[in-house]
Amino acid sequence: MTLVANILKRLAFTGGAFAFMAGVAIAQEGDFVKPPLELIEAGVFCPIESAGTEAAPNTERGYIDLIEGDAPADFITTIVPGELEMAFGMRYKLEDGAGSANVLVTTLHPPFGNPPVTREEWVNTVWDDTPSVTLFRFDDAYEIQLGEWRMELRLGDEVVLRQTFFVIPPEESLVRLDKCTGPAIIS
Repeated sequence: MTLVANILKRLAFTGGAFAFMAGVAIAQEGDFVKPPLELIEAGVFCPIESAGTEAAPNTERGYIDLIEGDAPADFITTIVPGELEMAFGMRYKLEDGAGSANVLVTTLHPPFGNPPVTREEWVNTVWDDTPSVTLFRFDDAYEIQLGEWRMELRLGDEVVLRQTFFVIPPEESLVRLDKCTGPAIIS
């Protein structure tokens, strides 16, 4: 292969990589957080056990799972493996001194369920001294829908937090369920 062909091949590869990164940046351009909310992190969470449920009639299942304590993200990324038991979402809180407030949590996603839904909503109480967590966990295979997913939090009529995630096939992701358990300990 000639020197010119090698250079063109490298430029084509580099151009593709930059185009991919630019595409992700453009898709996420609408993501933001506004006071009085503070985004702590967005990411992927290893399997988390439910501590109970709460009625949420505007969701596909009619309820949400509750989580005890603070659950930090295991992987700080918005690229999500479409794999059972994996979850993704955000940790956030109100600014210091803001007390508490109810926010409307909205998750927008590709259609699933019967009848198919693309929007799920519920109310969450947010505090200024304790992080809140909003997650979507893949409990059933039919929920795993590839593509863009978006989470929004509203305070009154105003969207104060928006975060976009991209669900991809697990074999294309660096983050996987098997990375949650870590390596075996050898004595």
